[in-house]
Amino acid sequence: MHKYILPIEPPPTHQAALRILKTRDGRQFIGKMAKSSAKKWSNAATLMIQSQRQIKQADTLNAPCIVNITFYYPHTKESEKYCKRTNQTHIAKATRPDLDNLAKSVLDAMVDAGVLKDDGAIVELGLAKYYASEPKVVIDIDVHPVFDS
Repeated sequence: MHKYILPIEPPPTHQAALRILKTRDGRQFIGKMAKSSAKKWSNAATLMIQSQRQIKQADTLNAPCIVNITFYYPHTKESEKYCKRTNQTHIAKATRPDLDNLAKSVLDAMVDAGVLKDDGAIVELGLAKYYASEPKVVIDIDVHPVFDS
C-alpha cells in the first residue's frame, strides 16, 4: 500500500478551470489555463507526491488498483463548535464542491507525479470529504487483491 498526505487545502474544482484552448497550428482542445488556481494546485500536489514517493520510477503502478481519497477542509465556525461540543476530530462536509470533480484533480496529479501510469487502471475509487482542524488530502493506493502477485 502507498499512502500520500498532501498538507494543503483540497483542490479547487477541476471543471471550473477547464477552457477551450488552441494549439499554435489552430487546433482546439480542452485544457487548464496556466494561471488557474486548479493548475497551481495540481503543480503543487504533483511536487508533494513526488517528494513522498517510495517506489522507483520503473515501479509506476500499471496494475488494477484501489484508490481512496479523503479531503479535509478547514472548519467553519459551526463545524468547529460542533466538533468541540461532541469531542470529534472531524465531521462530514455535505456542501460543494462535488467529490467527483475533486477526484479528477487528485488523480491527474497522481499520473503527473508518475505514481499511476494511467488513472484508467483504477478499479475501485473511494472518496470522502470532512471538516477538520488541519486541511489536507490523504491518498491511499493499493493493488487490487485479485491482481496482487
